[in-house]
Amino acid sequence: MPSSSRKASSELTIEAIYASRTTRTFGGCPDAEHIPNEGERARLIGDITRLIREPQMPETTRTAGLTLIGWLARRMPGEAAHAIGVDEARQSERRVRAAQQRKR
Repeated sequence: MPSSSRKASSELTIEAIYASRTTRTFGGCPDAEHIPNEGERARLIGDITRLIREPQMPETTRTAGLTLIGWLARRMPGEAAHAIGVDEARQSERRVRAAQQRKR
């Protein structure tokens, strides 16, 4: 059974962590030089996308990668990641895997 402090920390959202660090580090209002670089964010999304397409990637890791991509794709802290296309992408992935297994 997880300890209460561990449980509490696991319930923190990424937004809450970001907000607490922003408030602590930048006085609550990040200025232009403290906003994450768009190019770096796009590169991370691309790198994660390439990794999760690997055929040997475990499903749990793939799901975690998609979650991270969703978080990185957010425009503002606190803005929910969109879920448009997530179900369709998962269905497509299942079809591709089924076709690959039939070929074996």
